[in-house]
Amino acid sequence: MTGPLASLPRPELLVVHAAPIEGSGLDDLGAQAIGVGKAAATHGLMELMRERDRVRAVLLFGVAGAYPQRHRDDAPPARVGDLVVVSQDRFGDEGVDTPDGFLDLAAMKLGDGGPFAADPRLSRDALQQLGCASVRGATVSTCSGTEEASERVRSRCRDVDVETMEGAAVAFVCRQQEVPLLHVRAISNWTGDRARGEWNLGAAVDVVQRAVRRLLEA
Repeated sequence: MTGPLASLPRPELLVVHAAPIEGSGLDDLGAQAIGVGKAAATHGLMELMRERDRVRAVLLFGVAGAYPQRHRDDAPPARVGDLVVVSQDRFGDEGVDTPDGFLDLAAMKLGDGGPFAADPRLSRDALQQLGCASVRGATVSTCSGTEEASERVRSRCRDVDVETMEGAAVAFVCRQQEVPLLHVRAISNWTGDRARGEWNLGAAVDVVQRAVRRLLEA
């Protein structure tokens, strides 16, 4: 089966990731690093968009942490080493902490914190091609490397499954530019106490890179 991304002319498809390790070895597919974190990813993506005459889709890929069972009311849809398609993403820590709880940008009437949806058709086709789970993401400036941090973000955004540092920023840019987005990740660890994270970054990078090749070479 040929997917919609594989049929696009390469100059019209942006294939991007955050950290260099995520895209190492995918130069032949045109994968480019946009930088780690919201600010770097936003700037990097906009610069790439300006360089192209026309961008018809963005494929963002990389690794992610997943919120563990102990920080959820239900079972996680994916485990360490699994591939996922991120259907929507939101800012998990854009706002202010108050004695009465966390107020996000929307609550303060200062902006939109999401969720920002990826393209439904691209996501649906990728799920069919890759046979993986659909998840919701939270994007943070400080990753949840303690139990308290993980529980705090998960309590603010109760329906999220995975955590990254770029997803919502890229999704926001794509929404503003009216460019379809497909967001694919592999789970490298559990959030929370890093000693309990079951870290396997190398395996997650291999998994997501194989998925990108499958999507673009189908």
